[in-house]
Amino acid sequence: MSPTSPDWLREVPLAHRGLFGADVAENSLAAFAAAAVAGYGVELDVMAAGDGTPVVVHDVNLARVTGHDVRVGDLDVPALQALPLLDASGAPTAETVPTLAAALEIIGACPVMVEIKSWRLRTGRLEQQVAATLDAHAGPACIASFNPMTVRWFRRNRPDVVRVLTATADADERLPAVVRRRLAELRDAAALDPQAVSYDLAGLPNTAATAWRATGRPLITWTVRTEADLAKAEAEADNLIFEHVRP
Repeated sequence: MSPTSPDWLREVPLAHRGLFGADVAENSLAAFAAAAVAGYGVELDVMAAGDGTPVVVHDVNLARVTGHDVRVGDLDVPALQALPLLDASGAPTAETVPTLAAALEIIGACPVMVEIKSWRLRTGRLEQQVAATLDAHAGPACIASFNPMTVRWFRRNRPDVVRVLTATADADERLPAVVRRRLAELRDAAALDPQAVSYDLAGLPNTAATAWRATGRPLITWTVRTEADLAKAEAEADNLIFEHVRP
């Protein structure tokens, strides 16, 4: 039997990629520290570096966040940490792409949603590394993913880890069309048995999300950026992932 939804999934708003902006880079240790100090949770993105280490970065290509046109998977951790992250104005900061372990150390007791960026239907390597890293973390945490195979891996292999299925009605060409359709309609939610669903705010309300919420498990929504978004999120979901606007 899967773990129940922890209270924090309903009660603690999550800062999208940390509290970033101005001279603080997204998905940086500084952004995570700021969120923890402010009393928020953190949503962060994880993929594998070239040596297999889980690192915290959203884009497969580092051009936007570092100015270097290179893929995350082509660099090991030392090479990644030689590239400064850019702030909102495009200026280099003192921050670099952190490992998941380093991010969790900074986050501490602050709740964290670890969104695993994986588009392969054959899973296991990155999931195992993330699970092992979370084992050493004492704070409240969950994994999340658009990839239903990632959520299924955790259900089968690490049912003690809280799972969130991330979904959107938008077309994401990185997943097969049939998977995208099933994801938008939450058709596999019952089989995957997540503790929560995280649904794109632009796609709410919809029949599938409303039906999920009726099961009593939380519906989280993303990304809340304006006061209008905040009002919609509060009406349509149980919790939210935000940036720029403060809930």
